Amino acid sequence: MTTIVDWFGYLASDTSEAATQARRDEWCPFINAPCVKDFVDGGKSGVCTLKQSTRSPVVCCPNRLYGDDWEILRYVSSKAFDDDYDLVPGRQARLRAAEIGDSVVGVFGKSWGGELHLPQRGGKGSYFVDYILARISPRGDLESFVAVEVQSIDTTGNYQNRVRELRGEPQTGSKVSAGFNWENVSKRILPQLIYKGNVLEQEAKCRAGLFFITPKPVYERIMDRLIGEGMPLPPYPPGGNTISFASFDPDWERATVGEPAPLRLTHELTTTVSQVAHNFTGVGNLPPAGSYERAITSVLA
Repeated sequence: MTTIVDWFGYLASDTSEAATQARRDEWCPFINAPCVKDFVDGGKSGVCTLKQSTRSPVVCCPNRLYGDDWEILRYVSSKAFDDDYDLVPGRQARLRAAEIGDSVVGVFGKSWGGELHLPQRGGKGSYFVDYILARISPRGDLESFVAVEVQSIDTTGNYQNRVRELRGEPQTGSKVSAGFNWENVSKRILPQLIYKGNVLEQEAKCRAGLFFITPKPVYERIMDRLIGEGMPLPPYPPGGNTISFASFDPDWERATVGEPAPLRLTHELTTTVSQVAHNFTGVGNLPPAGSYERAITSVLA
């Protein structure tokens, strides 16, 4: 059984005026814009977080991680640049730095003035990351930058009937409940992180590498894939050759009526791109020897 925990930014049980208005307007309070999650029929989903049976809730929309006035970007900025600089839209960064006579951090990415246009490899693929934070000096010079990827979890199945229940509408069509596509951790997420981490290693001014922000359950699944029962990944200070993993989750215990649940940092680890690649492709986290033989024999029996 899958239930909706967060809906249009508020607990599904929240009947406050603010929550009701967000649902009526189909509004996302985290990006201060209409919800971007559409069903096939064109209706808005509004679902931020799902929960399966007794398991912990899992954020399934990355926009949910932009809460608390972009707390995750301020977290990355302070880690990468060792100071709390003003965050401004990237295209306004030079003007703002000159105005205040101090460095600022220009943000490039959705809701902050657009992504950067980068060359493709052989006309294919992309070097895009979700956000670039660039520290700009009062003279308008690029001092350094850091890349940020934000990932929640893709869903499988269908939760549209759960949304209809919340709207007080009759259920239609399939009764299949939604699940989570954990296979993407190995098939898509980790290969992309390794690839982009290698690209960023070539950048002289990318001095803190790549930050990867994700909900706690996704972080734990990634670490299980990279570590299993083996030794933890060795920690490193942020550098041009590192990937910094950090997990944030809504703090449900601090949720109040009429407000989205605030975010809280739950895990953080910085290690090297080469270490992640080694553990991903290495032999330290294999299933027991003879697993295929036992599987075949059990079927034959």
